[in-house]
Amino acid sequence: MSISDLFLLVVLWVHLVSATAWVGGSIFYLFVLRPALKKSSEGGREINIAAANEFRALVDTTIFVLLATGIILTFNRVTPGVIGIQYVAVLGLKIALSIWMFMLARDRRRRTALLEMYRERPEPPSGLLRKALRTVSGYNTIVILGLVVFLLADALGVLFEIAVEGQ
Repeated sequence: MSISDLFLLVVLWVHLVSATAWVGGSIFYLFVLRPALKKSSEGGREINIAAANEFRALVDTTIFVLLATGIILTFNRVTPGVIGIQYVAVLGLKIALSIWMFMLARDRRRRTALLEMYRERPEPPSGLLRKALRTVSGYNTIVILGLVVFLLADALGVLFEIAVEGQ
C-alpha cells in the first residue's frame, strides 16, 4: 500500500465517520431525545436547547469535513477516466442532495433562533395531509436526505467496482 493509498483510506474513513456522526446523531435526536423531551416537564426545554447547541457544533464540523474530504474523494474517482455516465449522474445527485442537507441545516438553525426570540410555537397540523407533510419536512427531511445520500454512496461504490472490472 502506497502513501497515496493510505492517505485516501484515511480521507474516506474521516468522510464516513463524519457522515455517520451527523446522520446517526440526527436519528438519535428524532427517535430518542425529542420524544423523551416531549414527555418531560419544562426542564426538558433547557436540555433540548443545550443538546441543540452541542449538536450544532458537531454538524458545523461535519459539514466542513464532508466538503473537504468529498472534494478529495471526487477528484480521486473522476480523474482516472474509468467511470461512466451513470457514476457521474449518481455522484451529481449525491452532491445535490448533500448541498440541500447543508442548506436545510443552516436554514433550520436560523428559523429555530427566530422562533426562540419571539417564543412563538407553530400550531400542530390538524389534517392528515398536514401531518404527513410535517413528517417529511423540517428536520425529518435532513434525516431522510442523509439516509438517501448513504444509499447513493453505496451505489457509487458498486458503480466504481463495475467500471474498474470492465477495464
